Amino acid sequence: MKNIVLHSLAAVGSFGIAVGLMQGVVQEFITFADPINEMAMCVLMLMMGTVFTGIAVSDIKEKLQS
Repeated sequence: MKNIVLHSLAAVGSFGIAVGLMQGVVQEFITFADPINEMAMCVLMLMMGTVFTGIAVSDIKEKLQS
Protein backbone atom coordinates (compact mmCIF):
# COMPACT_ATOMS: atom_id res chain seq x y z
CA MET A 1 0.00 0.00 0.00
CA LYS A 2 2.89 2.33 0.79
CA ASN A 3 4.33 1.93 -2.72
CA ILE A 4 0.98 2.70 -4.36
CA VAL A 5 0.65 5.97 -2.46
CA LEU A 6 4.29 6.89 -3.02
CA HIS A 7 4.16 6.24 -6.77
CA SER A 8 0.83 8.07 -7.09
CA LEU A 9 2.23 11.12 -5.29
CA ALA A 10 5.34 11.04 -7.47
CA ALA A 11 3.16 10.94 -10.60
CA VAL A 12 1.00 13.85 -9.43
CA GLY A 13 4.09 15.83 -8.47
CA SER A 14 5.77 15.23 -11.82
CA PHE A 15 2.66 16.23 -13.74
CA GLY A 16 2.29 19.27 -11.48
CA ILE A 17 5.83 20.44 -12.19
CA ALA A 18 5.28 19.93 -15.94
CA VAL A 19 2.06 21.96 -15.90
CA GLY A 20 3.74 24.62 -13.80
CA LEU A 21 6.55 24.85 -16.34
CA MET A 22 4.06 25.17 -19.18
CA GLN A 23 2.17 27.97 -17.46
CA GLY A 24 5.26 29.80 -16.23
CA VAL A 25 4.44 29.39 -12.53
CA VAL A 26 7.65 27.53 -11.70
CA GLN A 27 9.84 30.28 -13.18
CA GLU A 28 9.64 32.12 -9.87
CA PHE A 29 11.62 29.29 -8.27
CA ILE A 30 13.65 27.84 -11.15
CA THR A 31 15.31 29.92 -13.86
CA PHE A 32 16.53 28.47 -17.13
CA ALA A 33 19.29 29.88 -19.33
CA ASP A 34 17.57 28.85 -22.54
CA PRO A 35 13.93 28.06 -23.49
CA ILE A 36 15.02 24.70 -24.92
CA ASN A 37 16.20 23.68 -21.43
CA GLU A 38 12.81 24.53 -20.02
CA MET A 39 11.11 22.52 -22.75
CA ALA A 40 13.40 19.54 -22.11
CA MET A 41 12.63 19.70 -18.37
CA CYS A 42 8.92 19.79 -19.14
CA VAL A 43 9.18 16.74 -21.41
CA LEU A 44 11.25 14.91 -18.80
CA MET A 45 8.66 15.62 -16.09
CA LEU A 46 5.83 14.42 -18.36
CA MET A 47 7.73 11.20 -19.08
CA MET A 48 8.45 10.66 -15.38
CA GLY A 49 4.78 11.24 -14.57
CA THR A 50 3.76 8.68 -17.18
CA VAL A 51 6.25 6.13 -15.84
CA PHE A 52 5.16 6.65 -12.22
CA THR A 53 1.50 6.34 -13.25
CA GLY A 54 2.24 3.04 -14.99
CA ILE A 55 4.09 1.74 -11.95
CA ALA A 56 1.23 2.76 -9.65
CA VAL A 57 -1.30 1.02 -11.91
CA SER A 58 0.78 -2.16 -11.98
CA ASP A 59 1.09 -2.02 -8.17
CA ILE A 60 -2.69 -1.71 -7.90
CA LYS A 61 -3.23 -4.64 -10.28
CA GLU A 62 -0.75 -6.74 -8.30
CA LYS A 63 -2.50 -5.85 -5.03
CA LEU A 64 -5.93 -6.77 -6.44
CA GLN A 65 -4.72 -10.13 -7.79
CA SER A 66 -3.27 -11.28 -4.47
